[in-house]
Amino acid sequence: MDVNWQSDMLIEILLKLPVKSIVRFKCVAKSWCHLFQSPGFISQHLSVSKKNKQRLVVYYRDRNNDNIVMRLFLDQALVSYRDDLHRQGLPSHFSSLRSFEFCVDNGLFCLHDPWNSVLALWNPATREFKILPECTQKNIPPRVETDRHAFGFGFDPLSNDYKLIFMWDCFPSEYEQEAREHAVYTMNTDSWRVFKEEEVEFFEDCFVCDNFNNACVNGVYYWQTFKSGVVDFKVLAFNLSTEVFHLIDSPLSETCGQLLPLHDRIAIWDTHLYPDVKISNEVWVLNDDQGHWTKVLKIEPALEVYKMFGFWKNGKVLVESIRGQLLLYDLESEEAKELGIQTREGGDFLLVYTYEESLVAI
Repeated sequence: MDVNWQSDMLIEILLKLPVKSIVRFKCVAKSWCHLFQSPGFISQHLSVSKKNKQRLVVYYRDRNNDNIVMRLFLDQALVSYRDDLHRQGLPSHFSSLRSFEFCVDNGLFCLHDPWNSVLALWNPATREFKILPECTQKNIPPRVETDRHAFGFGFDPLSNDYKLIFMWDCFPSEYEQEAREHAVYTMNTDSWRVFKEEEVEFFEDCFVCDNFNNACVNGVYYWQTFKSGVVDFKVLAFNLSTEVFHLIDSPLSETCGQLLPLHDRIAIWDTHLYPDVKISNEVWVLNDDQGHWTKVLKIEPALEVYKMFGFWKNGKVLVESIRGQLLLYDLESEEAKELGIQTREGGDFLLVYTYEESLVAI
């Protein structure tokens, strides 16, 4: 069959198709198969998905039955949904929602099973799943007991590659001293690089905050950090291209806010409700890597909010109420729409991620 896939009109149509259809159409012609596997088409398809088909993934503990749920909203109106996203390609031994933590970038999930010290990549759209190789450099076994750990996963636009950063304190045996290690995994080479001591010693006394409080923007991954016994929060940044860490002063030095992308810049939202800690509901964006921040707005919701998860569509904000409900809050009308998600009160377990289908092979 002779298919002229070079037609601009045909390519425009193909770019709008869901991943499931594109995978099925690979058998139409060799030229189509080559097109769907080309970096240019994969990148364009992802851009279209982000612009027109971005969805929401909510990972939470249901207050009614105590089950852990991974809900995928199927439309931008946040009406239709399915609660079985984790069954799209995850093997049975990894499908227990209570056993792993994750982060999401460009439609790919980076999963971490802390109980078995296993790291994996997962593309729900293509149903591909891959357990990452062990980090054996410097004789560091990754499958050891870890006390503290943090990780991040993101896209490096300069190398057109995905990288995983993993930081952990490990105990190889009861007779050996605790060791803190940092390593980066590169997807294209399927290999690890362990950082030298001089590359990370300047933040060795910092503790990295929980994995749900981080974000990747424009090839830089960000975490919040603090020092034990000192109220001085900072932002740890890692450039995925240069593979260099650096610390940035936070505009919220006395409290831990929420790191979120905002118009292709990293922003920090002062929205966490902690006992005896006053929150400002201010949103700051980073201007440069020297720690210069600008306050862009102050959100004053008419309802009591435990936490905010950033903007959705049309200027509406995703918030968690103090009663554990996920709401879509309209800043202008001050109306809140319930999304049918209810956790236990007090910030029990509720994580929110944007998601778009991706053709990226793992």
